[in-house]
Order: sequence, then structure tokens, then C-alpha cells
Amino acid sequence: MLTTFALIHQGSTMTEARELLIDWIRNAHAMEVQSEELLVSQLRRIEHYPDLRDRLKAHRDETHSQRAILEDLLHDYRTTPSAWREAGVRLMAFGQNMFQVASNDEVVKGAIMLASFERMEMSVYRALASAAQVAGEDALVDIFNRLHAQEQAMATWHDEHLADLVRQFVVRSELPDVTARH
Repeated sequence: MLTTFALIHQGSTMTEARELLIDWIRNAHAMEVQSEELLVSQLRRIEHYPDLRDRLKAHRDETHSQRAILEDLLHDYRTTPSAWREAGVRLMAFGQNMFQVASNDEVVKGAIMLASFERMEMSVYRALASAAQVAGEDALVDIFNRLHAQEQAMATWHDEHLADLVRQFVVRSELPDVTARH
């Protein structure tokens, strides 16, 4: 069985690995644009769940920082984020938000969707760390591992708080003249 490095030296070059890494950084940047759109949209509507609102605000700030880090990396490679990818993910975020707004259980659907999005982001940053290592960009491995850890912390927060959020929602739903959905 060939190792990763043997495969690189056999059929491709570090330049090709670097180009792939750059493309994946563009994808990650678009992903963070989508994440920020989703978070901002949810934050506009959350009224009755202060713990969730506070944690989403903190993660929105992390997401903004992650996006800036990825922009800086792209700048270092003398390239820019993909306007087409960003337009596409903004459209997807709009659709996801419209689906939630139309739901009577908006806050629960939003929390579940964001929890799954965190796991996707974790996988992306794990893949980027591996790609950076293969491309010989060792300094980026630490950056991507740090971003992975931020996403993992948010996913863990969702895991630890989802049951309580659902309980709060169900209790609020049963009370007369009380809004539960957001």
C-alpha cells in the first residue's frame, strides 16, 4: 500500500496539492459566509431563549473571525474568495432560513440545523488540515486545527443544550398567549 507522500511523488506534484488546498480554502470561506448568514438570520428572530441567543452571538463573532482568517490565507496565496460560491451559499442560507421561519418550531429546527452545520464545518477543517500537511503547508495545519476546535466547541454546546432547549420550547408551547417558536 502506498503512503500519501509516496502517491504525491508518484503521480502529482506539491503544486497540484497546493492548488487543491487553495480551492478548498475558497470552499471553506463560502461555508463560513453561509454560516454567518444563518447565524445572523436566527439571531434577528430569537426572543425567548437568551442562552441560545448569547451562544449564537459568540459563535457569530467566531465565524466572522474564521472568515477573515480564510480571506487572509487566500490573500497570501494571491487569490480571492469565489463570488459565485458566495452567491450560491447566500441563496442556500436564504432558503434554509425561509424553511425555518415558516415552521411553528422555528427555534428547534434552527438549533438542529446549526448543530449539523457545525459537524460539517468540523469535517471541512479536519480535511483542510490534512490537505495542508500533504501540500507541505505545515503552518496552516495549526490554523485549521484551531478552527476545527472552535467548531467542535460549538457542536458540543449544541449537544449539551439541545434537550433543555426542546424542553423550554415544549413548555412554552403549552402556555396560553406565549410565543414558543422563536
